[in-house]
Amino acid sequence: MIIRRFLGLLAILPAFFLTTSALAADSVVVLMYHRFGEDRFPSTSIRIEQFAAHLRHLEESGYAVVPLADVHAAINDNTPLPELAVAITIDDAYRSVYDVAFPMFKKYGYPFTVFVATDAVDEGLPAYMTWDQMREMAEAGATYANHGAAHRSTTEREHGATDEEWLATVRSDIDKGARRIAAELELLQGFFAYPYGEYTTDVGNLLQDMGHDSFGQHSGAVGPDSDRRALPRYPMADSFGDIGQFRTKVASVPMPVTMVEPWEPVTTNTQPTITITLGATDARLGELACYVSGQGKVEVEWLETDSRFVVGPARPFSKGRQRVNCTAPRNDGRYLWFSHLWIVQP
Repeated sequence: MIIRRFLGLLAILPAFFLTTSALAADSVVVLMYHRFGEDRFPSTSIRIEQFAAHLRHLEESGYAVVPLADVHAAINDNTPLPELAVAITIDDAYRSVYDVAFPMFKKYGYPFTVFVATDAVDEGLPAYMTWDQMREMAEAGATYANHGAAHRSTTEREHGATDEEWLATVRSDIDKGARRIAAELELLQGFFAYPYGEYTTDVGNLLQDMGHDSFGQHSGAVGPDSDRRALPRYPMADSFGDIGQFRTKVASVPMPVTMVEPWEPVTTNTQPTITITLGATDARLGELACYVSGQGKVEVEWLETDSRFVVGPARPFSKGRQRVNCTAPRNDGRYLWFSHLWIVQP
């Protein structure tokens, strides 16, 4: 991963920096997993020993693992969160959730939410859980939210479809997923997770109009300034799941980004830039650093004030998903974190 070396340095920070008094109670780190112990899928699977280390660290360091419903209440009703708040989400409903992760969650008593892609479950594909298995987990406290039915990227429209036709297709798939979960389980209302973490402004606005707070797959903590159309989560998998990186990520806080221009992630420009405006912060902005997919650390251009900067890739992107991750340290040893998604299309 492009920021592995950077995170490795952060991992050696003295443990006394990460005290509960340094944590804001209006933010939460949301983790995202897919598969567990399925080593033939390293890009989406966490190794069992890595996952065990994650759960052990959460317990030993005093993190409060909260239900995703509490995150919804905090975002929408300003309900305070406990310090050291973390929520655990899992996308797709793979069988290893039931076989591997579920017994480990029960050991610690941690709540978790599965974003279910319902067509694969209805088709009885062997890689996925069954509804009965999910009902068993629900009895132990698991909750279920909408990941759509077909698990199709919301950015890929059918050839020749108009904007209106494609948005109608997206909405139909979202509605179908919600109906199937509600028919089999209790649906956690108010949340949606984008398949592949991909979205457009139009789709984000659609989901907001439908009453959903939507999750992507870009890094960062959730806070008062987070855009509800694309809330961040930290993806966890083999290549970036070591315990040093994990410690840094769960200890992070949101960067107070008040505006991103342009917000639209889909672009035909192979060297897109974004202008980021920051709210008040006690971070050491002179040490702000940004990292771009496949290119490592890139230059940041500060504008007329110390609260706006421009960042983009040093070299042209290839087609597909790309990201910029920006961090800035605070005096307590914690890092503010922000990530932006780009989807480069020809």
